[in-house]
Amino acid sequence: MTTTLAPAPSHRRQGGRGRVAGLERPLLAGGLALVTLHLLDLSLSGSATSLLGLLAILAAPAAWWLAGPRVTRPTRVALGVAVGLLSAGFGIVSHGLHALNSGPDVYDITGVGMVVGGVLLVASGLAAVAAPRRAPRRPALAWRAAHGAGWLTGAAVTSVLVLLTFGMGLMVTHAPRWAIAESALGIDHREVTFGSGLSGWYIPPRNGTAVLVGHGSGGSRARVLEEIRILARHGYGVLAFDLAGNGESDGHSNGLGNNAQPAIDAALDYAEQRPGVERIAAFGSSLGGEVLLEAAARDERIAAVISDGAGRPQDLGENRVTAWLTLQAVRAVSGTESAPSLLGLVDRIAPRPVLLIAGGRAPGEIDVNRRYRAAAGPTAELWEIPDAGHTSGMHVHPREYEQRVISFLDGALDGTG
Repeated sequence: MTTTLAPAPSHRRQGGRGRVAGLERPLLAGGLALVTLHLLDLSLSGSATSLLGLLAILAAPAAWWLAGPRVTRPTRVALGVAVGLLSAGFGIVSHGLHALNSGPDVYDITGVGMVVGGVLLVASGLAAVAAPRRAPRRPALAWRAAHGAGWLTGAAVTSVLVLLTFGMGLMVTHAPRWAIAESALGIDHREVTFGSGLSGWYIPPRNGTAVLVGHGSGGSRARVLEEIRILARHGYGVLAFDLAGNGESDGHSNGLGNNAQPAIDAALDYAEQRPGVERIAAFGSSLGGEVLLEAAARDERIAAVISDGAGRPQDLGENRVTAWLTLQAVRAVSGTESAPSLLGLVDRIAPRPVLLIAGGRAPGEIDVNRRYRAAAGPTAELWEIPDAGHTSGMHVHPREYEQRVISFLDGALDGTG
C-alpha cells in the first residue's frame, strides 16, 4: 500500500522565516484587541458616548482583521508599523509617563495596555515582511506599473483619511503627563486639590481678586509659569489648575476642551470660597483661553477674561476637511460632545470686559480673534502682535505684555496692582 504524505504547511517548509510569518495574525489580533479596548474605555467613560463612535471603534479593527489575508504585504507592513507606533507613542507619553511619575491609576490600566497593543501591531507589521511574496496576477509590465501607482494613491488617501485622523484623535485625547516640579514656580504658593481629583497651585490675593489661569492643549500649570508670576507680582491671587487628564489631575485629557467646563466650575467654586477673594477673573493661553471664554459666557462669576491665542478649529476656517475629521475622531474616542464655536457665545460675556491677544505669526489667529472681538461687542478689545507666534507675545514683548495685562485687570476690576 502506498501512503501519500500531505505537503507540509508553507511556513514549515520555509523554516525560520515561515515561523516568523506565521506570527503575523496572532500578533495582529492581540494588538488590535488591546488598542480597541483602550479606545472603548475612553469612549464609554465620556459624558456623552456616541453610538456611531462606538460602532466605528469596533468596525475599523474588524475590517482590518477580515481584509488582512486579501491585502498586499506592503500594505500590511505599513499599517501595522504606522498604527502601532502611533498607539504605543501616545500611550507612553500620556499613560506611561503618568504611571511612572505619579503612580498608575485606574485611567492608566487600558492606556498602558494600548502601549503593549501598539508594540504588537508593529511586530505584526514586521512579521508580514517574512510572508511569501504573491505572484502578480498579470505579469505585464504596464499592468504592474498601474498596480503600483494605484497602491501609492491608495496609500496617500489612507494616510490622510485614516492615519492622520487616527493620529490627531490620539494627540487630542492623550496629553503628555510630565512630572510637575513644585520648585519651578519660584514664589510662595499652595499645592491644592479640589473637585473630582483636580490639582492646582493657589496664591492668595492681596487686592481681593483671584484669577483662574488656564493652560494650553497638552500642557499643565507648569506651562503657564510666567502668567502666574505676572499676576502675583501685582497682588492678584492665582488658581492655576490642570485640566482633567493633564498634569496631575485625574481623568482623561481633551485638547479641544470638550470636557473642560466641569473643571472650571470646580475651580470657580474653590476660588470663591477662599478668604479674601471678592472677585474672580480668568486668564488663559490657547486652549485655556478658549475654555475660559466659554465659561465666562455661561457663568457670571467670572468678572473679566484675558484670552491669549484662542481659535477653535471650527472657527479658524482653514483645512476644513482635516478639522472636520479630527472633530469626528475626538467625538468618537472621547465620548464627549464637541465644544461649541466661540462665535455664538462670546456676546454673552458683555458687559463684562474681555481682552483678546493674537499673534501675527500664527496662521489665522489674528483673523479669528477679530471675529471674536466683533461678536463680543464693545466691551471686548483685541491686542494684535504682528511679530509674535502663538502665545509668544509675553516673550517677544515681555514688558508691554505685563503692562497691558495688569492695566486691563486693574481697569476692569478696580485692582490695586
